[in-house]
Amino acid sequence: MRRLVVFLALTVALLAAAAAFDWWVDPFGQVWKPDVLAAARKQNCLVSEELIGSRYWSFKRDVFFHRPTRTFVVGSSRVLKMSGGPHFSNLGYPGSAPETILRLFKSLPASPTQTVLLGVEGFWFNSRYTLPTTDLSTYKELEYLLARSTFTHAVSLSRQSAQLPQDRWKLDRIGTQCVLDRFEPTITWRLDGSRVWGWELDPARFPKFHGGAFTGNLETWRNGYFADWTALDESRLHALEQALALARTRHWTVVGFPPPEPPRALRVLESDPRLAPQWNAYLRLMPQLFHRYGFKWVNTVDGAKLGCARSDFPDLFHSDARCSRLLVHELVSAIDNRRESLREIR
Repeated sequence: MRRLVVFLALTVALLAAAAAFDWWVDPFGQVWKPDVLAAARKQNCLVSEELIGSRYWSFKRDVFFHRPTRTFVVGSSRVLKMSGGPHFSNLGYPGSAPETILRLFKSLPASPTQTVLLGVEGFWFNSRYTLPTTDLSTYKELEYLLARSTFTHAVSLSRQSAQLPQDRWKLDRIGTQCVLDRFEPTITWRLDGSRVWGWELDPARFPKFHGGAFTGNLETWRNGYFADWTALDESRLHALEQALALARTRHWTVVGFPPPEPPRALRVLESDPRLAPQWNAYLRLMPQLFHRYGFKWVNTVDGAKLGCARSDFPDLFHSDARCSRLLVHELVSAIDNRRESLREIR
């Protein structure tokens, strides 16, 4: 019996040591690291995507609560270049959808009153669009920490970097900007939650990416988000309505908008018979839905009308900083005009 107890105790100790090692190294980016955000705020540095991993939910809530947020943007990865002043937070992230936005709204305090810029994607309403995991449960995180593949990759990473067993990150400098990273900060994040591509900091070290042209294959175009889209998903429409209803009860100002498209992609969405019926139905419905809850919808889908050039869409999907500034200006103007109209009515 004593031997069994010793064996079990030794097994538990070894598993705990392996889990602690995996937690420290976190080879697949599944562990939330609030300490890295605290260090970045202290030193006013960018944070590498390597250190955020897939924990976007925790990261964006951290952004909100560590800033005097009065205006924030939510949406997919296509809103991540939007930024503003000290009271602005970017709470968008890859894998957003109406149900994640509803959950986010519920998790935020009702006051102070917020202004919300809500970027609504057409592909959200394709039932085939599945969400990645961005907020692991305690059970799933423990399962990850005890997995053999996690341990073997953690050992491999530790061999590649002499500093990793002692320090979870290092201070790097790219141009004039300090970055907290591990290996290659090809994508980094500002403390307001907006994203910075590596080539924006050092184009010689990080070549600008290209691609994304439409070839006719919906399974590969834009990660397959639009493939087999046959109708607007009712459950996600309902989740969006719930989010708007909650915002209305809190007396928030919400402005909905479609992220801008480059000309060629917009023509595909408007004319391809596999996409056009659902795409056009989405664009018809959104103004009605937002108006139903007393909010404004601004049609920013045509990037060219905003003043965005084709070159402002590096992968013909995501807009760059220049186009995003034009988008923010358009939305802020719409908010100002609406408030002026309300004052006149009153």
